[in-house]
Amino acid sequence: MKQYFKPVLSMILCFAACLPSLSLWAAEPEQPLVVRVRAFRGTATNYDQTKEYKYQVLKLILEKTEKTDGPFKIQAPQQELPQARDFEMVKQGYIDVILTSTSKEREQELHPIRIPFDKGLYGYHIAIINESDQPKFSAVRTLADLQKLWAGLNDVWPEAKVFQENGLNVVSTSGYRELFAMLKERRFDYFPRVAHEPWRELRDMNIPGLVVETDLLIYYPTPGYIFTNKNNQKLADRLERGFRMALKDGSFDKLFYNHPDMKEVFEKANLKNRRVFELKNSSLPAETPLSDKSLWYAP
Repeated sequence: MKQYFKPVLSMILCFAACLPSLSLWAAEPEQPLVVRVRAFRGTATNYDQTKEYKYQVLKLILEKTEKTDGPFKIQAPQQELPQARDFEMVKQGYIDVILTSTSKEREQELHPIRIPFDKGLYGYHIAIINESDQPKFSAVRTLADLQKLWAGLNDVWPEAKVFQENGLNVVSTSGYRELFAMLKERRFDYFPRVAHEPWRELRDMNIPGLVVETDLLIYYPTPGYIFTNKNNQKLADRLERGFRMALKDGSFDKLFYNHPDMKEVFEKANLKNRRVFELKNSSLPAETPLSDKSLWYAP
């Protein structure tokens, strides 16, 4: 009987000795997918990506596919680079995604996820102006009136081309923060901003005398997309599947309508009562899903 138990006991002891290594092997976590993005606007002192709308959108749609595609980690540098440099870094594969407005050129260079993460709010523009100039803007009644004024824009932004094609005067520069200083110095009349941007930007810049214009709304159809490198089809597929899931279960709309940046538009912008100047957008790609009204915000 003792002889019978000796081999069995040896097997048990051997198995027990292997348990630590087996448990370590079984417990080893799956490595997360690292998604590198361009820096979300901010500084070292006020940078808080958890409150950034673009970050929240990206996080939400990646979470939707976490069960099927595995964990993820979003990496965002704190130092913001010029947007043209970021586009080149996505093309070269140093950055994985960029969230920004679309154009024919951008869709040729990168792969677009054709679901507007902003519900088309990128097409609604409200101006930042010098406070004393409000009467001048209140007097604008026609496109011809608006064409007498000068807008300040970054020369790589699609807005610059759209404004110029519609006969609007543009002063362009390669910077962003410089535009606020140039406006203050009256080197142009207004700084058109996407509808959810001006209040936050004025708080960040804190330049006395600059305010949000109260009467006018410049609109042309243009969506904000998530762009990936054309060769990163696996990530693009995951992002689109996750986005479709977030649309279907209502979680994207919940984020959009309740995020502080967006709520500020609905509470302060008074979009329904502004005088609308609708521009033509020749840079809008033919593939833009304009017919799917569920993807677009309408005041």
